[in-house]
Amino acid sequence: MIIFGSRATNIGSFESNSTCDYCKNKGVQHFVVYGKYAHIFWIPFFPIGRKAFSECTHCKKTITKKNFPPEVLQQYNHKKGEVKRPIWHWSGLILIGSLVLLIALIGKAA
Repeated sequence: MIIFGSRATNIGSFESNSTCDYCKNKGVQHFVVYGKYAHIFWIPFFPIGRKAFSECTHCKKTITKKNFPPEVLQQYNHKKGEVKRPIWHWSGLILIGSLVLLIALIGKAA
């Protein structure tokens, strides 16, 4: 029985000043970025995407990236470079690559 699927983890967050389209309050928008990855037996193998959300700190209205107004999208695009994908999202492929390399080195030495 193979357990596989996908999960998401918080890979970064940042704050930005913009106007909320819902409450019209000019204030802080809190952005959160989640990284999705595929896993087998809960070992992450490779990343499969990102999800971004913005929350107004005044009215707590939360919107997804595809619904960002132009001002918020511009703020997000300006800051998204600060959020990097963690290396452990690739740990399954790194583990398999290391195992193949080890087997190749042992086979060559024998």
